[in-house]
Amino acid sequence: MSKTVLIARPHTFIVAVMKPFLEENGYATNKLEHISGLQSQSAGAAGAVISLALSSSIIESAEEVFLKLKSMAPRTPVLFAAMLSLEQARPALERIAKHAGLQANILGVEATSAAAAQLGRQETFLYLSKDDLTLPERRATAARLIQRHFR
Repeated sequence: MSKTVLIARPHTFIVAVMKPFLEENGYATNKLEHISGLQSQSAGAAGAVISLALSSSIIESAEEVFLKLKSMAPRTPVLFAAMLSLEQARPALERIAKHAGLQANILGVEATSAAAAQLGRQETFLYLSKDDLTLPERRATAARLIQRHFR
């Protein structure tokens, strides 16, 4: 039986690129249709993906979805994704961590092996950009990272 990853804040990019990427790496995916389903769909999930995009089929912001997820399933590893580079997304990730009361370890595809030891932990924010999933050399590294993060 494959592990399931919840796409907790879908965006066109997430559904079109991330979903097949996760499935190619052995994960089943569930797409959240409404925030009210978060508790039932996050139960037992190997991880969750939250889009940082301004728009989503879920009207709540990435921060609101993350805070609600952490209140219901605090140990669920989270992957954030967007079209932006990690450096462009870092301020938003730091703000989300601050509001959650976390000292987050923000990791991207360039994570060193020492930093990668943090994968799978609730205070680790793994971030993937569109380029991480579309460029073959980055995609292979991203696959290794998600397999360690979503154990």
